[in-house]
Amino acid sequence: CKDATDEENLLFCDNCDRGYHSYCVGIKEIPEGRWVCERCGLCVSCLTKTTGGKWCDEFTRPRDKAAADPPKFLQRHCDSCSKQFNKGNFCPVCLKVYDMAEIESSLLFCSECERNIHCYCDPKQEPDKSAVARTRTRANPYKCVLCRGEVEERMDSFHVRNKHDK
Repeated sequence: CKDATDEENLLFCDNCDRGYHSYCVGIKEIPEGRWVCERCGLCVSCLTKTTGGKWCDEFTRPRDKAAADPPKFLQRHCDSCSKQFNKGNFCPVCLKVYDMAEIESSLLFCSECERNIHCYCDPKQEPDKSAVARTRTRANPYKCVLCRGEVEERMDSFHVRNKHDK
């Protein structure tokens, strides 16, 4: 809008330092953490720089609906990847969306949290990660880096323990 007033609602892009009103870019409240404008946008999952429509910004979701913590900016997706992200089709370690073809070849299913993790997101996995993904069974369960407590959870609304809240 090119209006410099209403400073308390201004967001500044972390890449180009341009200022935008939160309501002009469709954000209801100023998020904590990094934020990038549409000009600097890049889908973190498929790496496209342009979209057919608008960028979709992903934010943390409060675990407790009564929590007063503001949402934190996580990343930006194109429309297609955002739809997959909101269905829960993303690796909870790197937060990148996966397609269904990856499930058989490069994802590990955690038997504890019931989510798929990219093989390369777990440093303790063997070099032939696709073979590891295929050998995990109920008799040979896998526990991911999040459930082992080695990596901090950034987006757990899709965690099995939170599914009953939906």
